[in-house]
Parts: sequence; structure tokens; C-alpha cells
Amino acid sequence: MREGERQVYQTLDGIRRDHVARYEWASKILPDESRVIDFAAGICYGSKIMADQGHIVSSYDIEEEALAYGREHYPHGGEYIQSDGNTPSDLGEFGASVCFETIEHIEDPRPLLKALRESAPVLLASVPNESVMPWQIAPGIVTAYHFRHYTKPEFKALLLECGWGVTEWYGQEGPESEVEPNVNGRTLIAVCEHCDPVVDETPRGKHIAIIGLGPSLDQYLEITKRLGGRSKFCDETWSINALGDVFACDLIFHMDDVRIQEIRAKAKPESNIAAMLHWLKTSRVPVVTSRAHPDYPALVEFPLEDVLNNFGHEYFNSTAAYAIAFAIHIGAKTISVFGMDFTYPNTHDAEKGRACVEYWLGQAHARGIKINMPKTTSLMDACYERTARLYGYDTLNVCFNVQDNGVLKLDFTPRDNLPTAEEIEKAYDHSMPVAKQQHFKKEGDHAA
Repeated sequence: MREGERQVYQTLDGIRRDHVARYEWASKILPDESRVIDFAAGICYGSKIMADQGHIVSSYDIEEEALAYGREHYPHGGEYIQSDGNTPSDLGEFGASVCFETIEHIEDPRPLLKALRESAPVLLASVPNESVMPWQIAPGIVTAYHFRHYTKPEFKALLLECGWGVTEWYGQEGPESEVEPNVNGRTLIAVCEHCDPVVDETPRGKHIAIIGLGPSLDQYLEITKRLGGRSKFCDETWSINALGDVFACDLIFHMDDVRIQEIRAKAKPESNIAAMLHWLKTSRVPVVTSRAHPDYPALVEFPLEDVLNNFGHEYFNSTAAYAIAFAIHIGAKTISVFGMDFTYPNTHDAEKGRACVEYWLGQAHARGIKINMPKTTSLMDACYERTARLYGYDTLNVCFNVQDNGVLKLDFTPRDNLPTAEEIEKAYDHSMPVAKQQHFKKEGDHAA
């Protein structure tokens, strides 16, 4: 207890100011007479600060010696309970939980954060800021008693994974500082409420459906409606952009920086972008994006560095591509894509991004991930007859036969009637809308 990591003194005069300030701040922002669990309370000076302000406090700590010290020098009228943060049991029911300067001491803090979520609807938590006070002090030398420090995005991602959505950020500049809003100083402090947990980055063997805004989205609706719900079709549904406010989903991808979107919304206040920003601020579903923003609590930053280290390819020119890459990254076994069409029948318009999405689908296929897509999408040329996807076989009929052992066998027969010169030139003319192009289709061919 006295090895230097804990604050130990018989009165508050000997406790470092930033530690005292955190509990004074917590006492003020919690509703009056809250029933509070102070986890990793140490010698319980913080518990007493909150109790003196009218809160009902239970002090939890792994070390009985610290609790005994607290009973003697910081009595607060509440419980003193020995509990291990690595394997927390049922902690009971509380109005709020406080967990200051604790998470960095636990190798895997997720069990504790999840246990606190089961115990209280509000969490006040703090960690050392890796951006200001790095865990590794010098090469080979790390901060004693700590397993790591956290940047703000890392801390937010950890909390989201455990079902805590950050509603407000506070911080402290240094060891003698008060708690102030939106300070990116030595200490990060988060005010959290319950939210749906964000997906973690562990292989889960799941079928993930990713839905975009193109016309083939209709097929997702038709399938899930016919099956009786999305859970009958897939394990998780991830949506792109505004679809997060249209369909029930587990994760939303909006890689555009909201700062850029705000500029667009200001120029056109009645636009769909302005409407989307409005609900993004209140989303209860985690939203994966390029850069978090304090006004949008659900935003969590895409783990770009981890993904690039996994794949080694910095090729992302659309939000859909990021979503597919992330599904591969976390170990999905099946990926179904809808509404990612990019080119449309009877029109010259097309969206940028098809090649990039197809590239990442190729990465998925190479890793043994099953890929599903609707027959109505232009993606991977799925909307064409099967033989039309084989460039160069215009004078042959190709029959696809799958053997009992699963091996594909192709049968070729010459075509009786070859196309005219005019038909050939039309097929090579890519200036025409997609649906108008002719690919010497043989009657009876089947779509994928």
C-alpha cells in the first residue's frame, strides 16, 4: 500500500490535489444523494469526499489493508468491500459508478467495465493520457504498476466495447490541476451512460450483412422480411451513413469527418446531410468514423493503424470499403453486401468506389470468407448472365456443371450464330448505359 502508487495520508492535506479534485468534481455532477460504488477506492478518501456531499457510498478495493486504513481515517458510513477488478463478481445495484485511475492497472479491464455496467447506469472513469504522459517513459522503461495508458480514441473504443457511451469529456492538465471540460491533458476523464456495445476486434465467426444505399438494398429488405427478421439471416447488420437511422443495425459506418459534413450542412440546412448530422448526435448505435468529435458521443474512430498493419494496403476510397475491410479484420466468416452497386442501369451516372469495394471483397475471398451479394447488383457483374462474365468466350456456349465432389466442370460448344459487326461494336462501346450494352448473351444463361 505504501510503495508509492497509492495516495496514503491520514488527512486530505497529504493527498495530491488532482486526486482530490476528481472526487470533488464527481460529488458535484452526480445527482443529489446518489448511491455510488467507488471501485478501487484505495484508502477511501474519495469515498468520504462524496459521502460528505450527501452521497451514499460503497468503497470497493482489492486490498484489505487499504480498506482498513480507510475505516480508521476516512469513515463515511457506507460499506467497505474487498473485490478483485480482474474477476469482479456481482457488485449490486447503484445509481452511479466511479472508477478513477484504475483501468490502467488491470491487464484486461473489460470484465470490470462490463460488471460496472450491470451495476449502475452512469460511469465516471479516468485514465492517464498516452498522448501527454506516455506509458513507455524511455526505451525498455515503462510506468510502474500500469499495463498501459490510453489516447482518447483508445479509451473511448474500450468503453464502447463494454457498453459505455461517452456523453462528456473532462480532463486535468497536470498533477495539481482541477477537472475541466474537454481538456486533453495528463488525465482523461469520461462521463458515460449505457449504449449498445461496439463490436470488438476478436474473431467471432459471424455472418455480417453490410447494407449500402444503392437499389439492391431492396433485396436485403425482401430477404429479412421473408425470413421473419434480420437475426434469421445474419448475426450482425452494419449500415452505411443515413441507413443507420432507417434500419435496425449493430454498427454504423460514416467515414466522412463530421467537421466536413457540418460545412456542407451549413451551406444547405435543409439537405439530407443536415438531417443526418442531427440524428448522429443522438445515435445510440456506435458510429465508426475517421475522426471523433465531442459533440457526437457515438462516434468511434476506425482502427486504421491496426487494419493497415494487418493488410498492408492503404486503399480506401469509400465508406463501404472500410466496412468490408473491418469485417475481414475482425474475422467474419461470411459477408453479405447489399446496396453497393456504384453503376446503375439506363444511366451514365456512377459513383466512385466500385473497384475498391471489389478489391476488398477479393481480399475476403482469398482468406476463405464466404461472399454473398444480390443478383440485381452490378458489383462483381452479378447482374449479368454467368457466361457474360467470361471475357473472350463470345463464340462458345459455356455450361457450368458442379460435380458431386464440388469440383466445377465446364462444357464448351460452338455457337451456331455469331454476332454481327454492329453488335460487336456496341458491346465494345462503354459510353452507353450499362443496361444498354450487349454482351452476346445466350438465351438460358443464369445470373449468379
